[in-house]
Amino acid sequence: MKRAGVLALAGALGACAVGPDFHAPPPPTITSYRAGGDGPQTRVGEIRFDWWRMYDCAALNGLIARALTNSPDVDAAQARLRSAQAQLRAGYGAFFPGVGASFDATREKYSPSRVGAGGAGSVFSLFTPSIAVSYVLDIFGANRRAAEALRANAQAQQQSLRATYLTLAGNIASTAIARAQYHEQVAAWRAIVAAQTIQLEGARARVAGGVLATASALAQEQQVEASRANLRTLEARAAQADDMLAVLVGDPPASAQLPAITLDDLHLPADVPLRLPSALVGQRPDILMAQAAAHAASAQIGVATAALLPNITLSAGLGSSANSTANLFGAGTGVWNYGAGVVAPLFAGGSLINRRLAAKADYQAAIAAYRQTVLVAFGQVADSLTAIDADSKADQAQTRAEIAARTTYHLAQVDQRAGLLSMADLQTSMAAWQQTRSTAANARAIHLQDSAALMVALGGGWWSQPASAH
Repeated sequence: MKRAGVLALAGALGACAVGPDFHAPPPPTITSYRAGGDGPQTRVGEIRFDWWRMYDCAALNGLIARALTNSPDVDAAQARLRSAQAQLRAGYGAFFPGVGASFDATREKYSPSRVGAGGAGSVFSLFTPSIAVSYVLDIFGANRRAAEALRANAQAQQQSLRATYLTLAGNIASTAIARAQYHEQVAAWRAIVAAQTIQLEGARARVAGGVLATASALAQEQQVEASRANLRTLEARAAQADDMLAVLVGDPPASAQLPAITLDDLHLPADVPLRLPSALVGQRPDILMAQAAAHAASAQIGVATAALLPNITLSAGLGSSANSTANLFGAGTGVWNYGAGVVAPLFAGGSLINRRLAAKADYQAAIAAYRQTVLVAFGQVADSLTAIDADSKADQAQTRAEIAARTTYHLAQVDQRAGLLSMADLQTSMAAWQQTRSTAANARAIHLQDSAALMVALGGGWWSQPASAH
């Protein structure tokens, strides 16, 4: 019966925690991200937590695995999570009695005149060890709301860690794709410069032979130098992509050992999985972070409300007081006390009321921030879907153009060997093919990067991660 009474009292106290009880905002009722549907290349389905494996590139998988264990950003996010969890455990201490021990040792001279008596004073020692216990009755739930806020903060840091994983994987995938694109384009433009240089040498020879105007050779030289400038720009971008990828993986650029990844190593899936908007709000890390922030702000209203109400503290003490350490804990030396105290605010110059008003305003701001986060998330998914639709068509068109240009060049080689085509015309065909190759590489890279952006916008699939992979 005593146990039942204690549980009933605890339940009653828990039920009267002041302040609002937080409820997550309802999910949206829309079923697509774009007007008219989300496109034929998507399907509603589960997203893998290691979504980057959809590119079927072992080198990329290895880079992301290295980064997730080697990145300072991940280390910092993990440390912030441990801090929030430790603060939560510290907050739970408010639900337990506080116990303290003390030992006082004094030597003093006592004068009988203090009590109206005569005679000489006496000198004595006093030793007092004691244990004190205090417990705050959380009648109005201030401690419970404070712990609720700490729990929400810990949940926000958990989602922050997931967002760090997601952002890092997305940045590595995007940078690795850009790096492959730039190296592909560097190879193409080197071939263009080589072809145009051969054409320039031929033009100069014809000028020397008097069969070509000098202006034509100068125009050819101008074209070569413009191509060389474009090549230098692409070489710089390729080097910068190398450096950026090294930093993302967590290594200094000077010592990073990065695998060679080409665009041909990266494969696009036939279609991409998609989560419904109602599922996205419960799975995307930044949305869950915003929800946890709103939860913490809601709990702070309860903390501020409880500060307006009385606070009751129970206390008790037990100890001993003697004139020598040898007599401590002897007969007649025991001392004890117990009591209760009530503290109630009567006037605080309006500070407590205004703190509660501030807490309410903070909650309203947090809810508005949550709604904005949801809108931004939906917009990012819609933008990625739109981009992928356009990317697919552009990628296919540029691939066909590159195949046609390559075929044209190979036919020109046959004609040149048969004496039907000049070397200059062959190099013109070569340059045209390589320019198309560079354009096709750009289109393929954009398509790949936008598919990665969609996976990031959808939250990355962390919820499907098996327990053994955490």
